[in-house]
Amino acid sequence: MEIIRRPRRRCALLCTVCGREITKGQEYWACNGSRVCAGCLAEFARLELAPCREIRGEENRI
Repeated sequence: MEIIRRPRRRCALLCTVCGREITKGQEYWACNGSRVCAGCLAEFARLELAPCREIRGEENRI
């Protein structure tokens, strides 16, 4: 029986926010199932932390 070796298919890693490919050697953040490139980190943080947002003088009172 002959063994045939096929090259592995490369699976693209995409940024959850912008959809661009995260290439080899490029840093990214993986959080709650999302993968985020450096360019989208600020926007991702803003979206993820939106429930924690407060406005000075309009804080929720307990």
